[in-house]
Amino acid sequence: MLRSTLDQYREEARISVATVHAEAKVRHGEDYRTPGYYLRLYRQRAGLTQKVLAEQVGIRQHHLSEMENNKRVLGKVMAKKLADKLVCDYHRFL
Repeated sequence: MLRSTLDQYREEARISVATVHAEAKVRHGEDYRTPGYYLRLYRQRAGLTQKVLAEQVGIRQHHLSEMENNKRVLGKVMAKKLADKLVCDYHRFL
C-alpha cells in the first residue's frame, strides 16, 4: 500500500505482529512456520510458479509440491539451491 502523504501514514491503523502471526497460524494450521510454509512463502514472494522454480533448481514440480506440503524433506544441498534462487537464508528450509 502506497502512502501519498505523511499525514495519511500517521492516521493509518497499526496491527501488531502478534495479531498477524495469530491470524497466519489459524489460516495455515499445523503447517505454520514449517520448512514447507517458508518455501511457499518465499516462492510466492518471488512471483514464481512451482513449475518455474523446479526447473530452475533441476527437480520435478511434483517434488517441489511435496516439499511445500511437508511431505518431502529438504536436504541441506537442496535448501541452499532453493534459497539461492529465492534470495533468502537457507536455514529457513531446514
